[in-house]
Amino acid sequence: MKRYTALAAAIAIFICLAGPVFANGHEDDLKVIKKAVKGSPACESGRAVKWFKVLIVDNKSGTETVKITLPISMAKLLAHCAKDKHVRTDKADINIAAALKDLEELSPLTLLEIVDDDATIKIWLE
Repeated sequence: MKRYTALAAAIAIFICLAGPVFANGHEDDLKVIKKAVKGSPACESGRAVKWFKVLIVDNKSGTETVKITLPISMAKLLAHCAKDKHVRTDKADINIAAALKDLEELSPLTLLEIVDDDATIKIWLE
């Protein structure tokens, strides 16, 4: 349970720290993200995770409202520069560096996918 809490906190930190900076991307990234929303990204066990990706699509218009592609190495740099090295909640004290290390050691996978009438939200490691 602690590992999932750390993972969720790391995701929230990534979004807060780097969302505005990495909201724009290249056309090739757009194709990869659209493919990921339709299905899970190709997982190759043993392949290192290099990217943390977030995509929110408005299902009514089909437009992307949020798109974040953050290199894991950049996330580590941002965490290193952060004033607080821990995220504290009522039930957990999460070490940001340890959470990033755990994320980096995972194989590519989908962390979260939520689909409803209004929007599709997908967070994954690639």
